[in-house]
Amino acid sequence: MRPVAILVLAMLVPAPVHAEGTVRGVVHQRFIALLNPMGMEHTLEVGARAPLGDPREILFMGAHAESGLVSYVSPVYAMHGAYVQVSPLAFLALRAELTHTQLWPLGISGAGYYGLTAYDDDVSVSALNAERGEAAGGWSARAYATLQGLVPLGPVRLLIQDQLIVQHASLGGASHYYDMKWDLVLARQDLVLINSAVLLLEIDLEATTHLRLGAYDDVRFVPSSEYLGHQVGPLVMLTLDRPAPEVPSLSFFVRGGYYTHHVVRADELTILGGVVVDYDLGAIR
Repeated sequence: MRPVAILVLAMLVPAPVHAEGTVRGVVHQRFIALLNPMGMEHTLEVGARAPLGDPREILFMGAHAESGLVSYVSPVYAMHGAYVQVSPLAFLALRAELTHTQLWPLGISGAGYYGLTAYDDDVSVSALNAERGEAAGGWSARAYATLQGLVPLGPVRLLIQDQLIVQHASLGGASHYYDMKWDLVLARQDLVLINSAVLLLEIDLEATTHLRLGAYDDVRFVPSSEYLGHQVGPLVMLTLDRPAPEVPSLSFFVRGGYYTHHVVRADELTILGGVVVDYDLGAIR
């Protein structure tokens, strides 16, 4: 079992429009489950959000500033910390996170902290046996830059998004380790780049219910080792606008995947599914 946090891109839904200057409490919740590798992760963000610019202007639809606490929890790791996010324009979002990481073994192969000696060590499930799994702690800092847009095409819409993540992490005491979150090998202190692109066609099933069909492309690069991981596949989403007064958005999604390049899973298939919920806690000032 290898719990892996697969990046699920923002749902391309503008933040709800409120009175100018209103600061509101918000909660973002996400649960994902994955096969090949097997894993799951629950993400919870609790913060405060304030609108930026004039929401009546198309360039400022959904523009906001937000900060709060974030938590990523899987069966073998927990990451807790804080985030700051600024979306100065409707098509651009910038975000920074700082989190503490704790890993622990589960007593089964592929679950825990596995210290390695080099980037090219064997990280297949048979090599990461249960007896080698250990506990470890560390820190990670991540910066996100997201570009997104919507193109009307008659009765449907084309949704486009590209997100770049730059992460610097320090974990454990070995010179290298298998990273459970990004599913690759890193040095004890290392930099990793992740780029995820999504292209979706949005169809209105009802006024507040939307079906989104398309594809994604995910690339992971470790500059120090020149490792390149890549997967691509279809993506299907069902999004509900304001299903409850305190829930601006609810989305269900399933995505398939094919590993074109991977340290142990090249030419294999994968599948991931999950749910994303946004909550509006109301004005706090």
